[in-house]
Amino acid sequence: MLRQGQYEPDGFGGASTPASRRVVPAPGRIERLLFRPVPLWSLILFALLATLGAGAFGAIVDGWERAGMLGRVAIRIARTPDTIHAMLRGTAPIYAGAAERSPAGFWRDPGTAFEDPGYALISPFDLKRGRSVVRLMRLSDGAALREIVPDVDAVNARSRFRSALVDPRRDKDASRNRLMHPLLLEDGSVVLHDSSPLARYDACGRMIWSIDGIFTHSTERAADGNLWVPYRYPQPREPGVKPDFWDDAVAEVSPDGRMLRTERVAEILERNGLAYLWRGRPYSDDPFHLNDIQPVLITGRYWRRGDVFLSLRNLSLVALYRPSTGKILWWRSGPWRFQHDVSIVDDHRISVFDNNVLLGYPDERVNGTNRLLVFDLASGAASSPYAQGFARNHIATRAQGRGTPLPGGDLMVEETEQGRLMRMAPDGTLRWRYISATPDLRRMALSWARYLSPATDGRAIQAAVSAKCV
Repeated sequence: MLRQGQYEPDGFGGASTPASRRVVPAPGRIERLLFRPVPLWSLILFALLATLGAGAFGAIVDGWERAGMLGRVAIRIARTPDTIHAMLRGTAPIYAGAAERSPAGFWRDPGTAFEDPGYALISPFDLKRGRSVVRLMRLSDGAALREIVPDVDAVNARSRFRSALVDPRRDKDASRNRLMHPLLLEDGSVVLHDSSPLARYDACGRMIWSIDGIFTHSTERAADGNLWVPYRYPQPREPGVKPDFWDDAVAEVSPDGRMLRTERVAEILERNGLAYLWRGRPYSDDPFHLNDIQPVLITGRYWRRGDVFLSLRNLSLVALYRPSTGKILWWRSGPWRFQHDVSIVDDHRISVFDNNVLLGYPDERVNGTNRLLVFDLASGAASSPYAQGFARNHIATRAQGRGTPLPGGDLMVEETEQGRLMRMAPDGTLRWRYISATPDLRRMALSWARYLSPATDGRAIQAAVSAKCV
């Protein structure tokens, strides 16, 4: 600090200039701009305009589909943080929770003579390829007899639709597409989707056909050969709802790729006097969450060929529906909670994969373990024959999950989020196990495996195995 009469060295060992004589350079344009006094009224005006602008931006984003080009620009800006987060996280479906650290791959109990004669159709994430693939796995030894790498990007390039719920090109490219619940057909081709166009690919991964739209969860084949898939309208048909309302429907699709029918879940419930099940609750963008349509293949005591079972997760509701008449023949809400995967056990019983989720918490959580409940329509009673097995193996996927009863009393169960697939006896004894995981033992989610039997799926298995790709 200089005092009056002192000299300031010039820094070069030369003569010094008195401080009183030193010339201080005039501030430049940038300095004048940065340090220019700002009137208080302009700050208040700026804050007011920023608040109004944020409100207007939010209104445009909320109804972006009605705002034309401006809406499309706004929604892209609003989704930028999600896009950046996804880029940093990567596309592998890594499970964020705690799980037993087990090596990836197939394991078979060496201490038993049991040999599974079946096959599993799975769609795990392949770290080397950086994407999901479809594998036909032989369950006697875990060998992959066919690996299909579907040309997802070709299907997305063909798609011409966008919605507030999903943009296939942006959200579901090959690295992000989980290839949900692949269905193997007699010629070795597969039908699959991931909240994106429904598509059929040959055994070499080449597109055969695709249907624009939002198809979700299960893909099942009826006795007449047609496919039943949960569908969500890209633009809601329910009046007075937000653009991202999940307007679920049941969709029937022909094997050659024609949409035969769609029926809104809201209208099915309304027609059968059950609208109060969702209209009597607070507003939700996802009131139904249709996750499984299970076709009836053989007439039983309480259903007939052509009927379908519907699983509405967010209502904890399972219903028996007859599409030919539009009637719900039977329904029940609970004892399952947030259930998935209805299967027909015999002529009067069904099984339900019960996620057993508790909702009265900031984060949904499983109440101990999942359950596979067997419900008897004759007696109205539910049982849990695999309770010991679920507890012994700590099966607790919060979302999704599959349970397929097998001949002899065993169960194939998929713990989806934790990337574990297993064949389990009622007491919890594991016949075999498959785990999807990284080399450092972090689990990766599966995408709804399917059990295949040589007795019913032999032709399709042989076609897939013997296909020649060039």
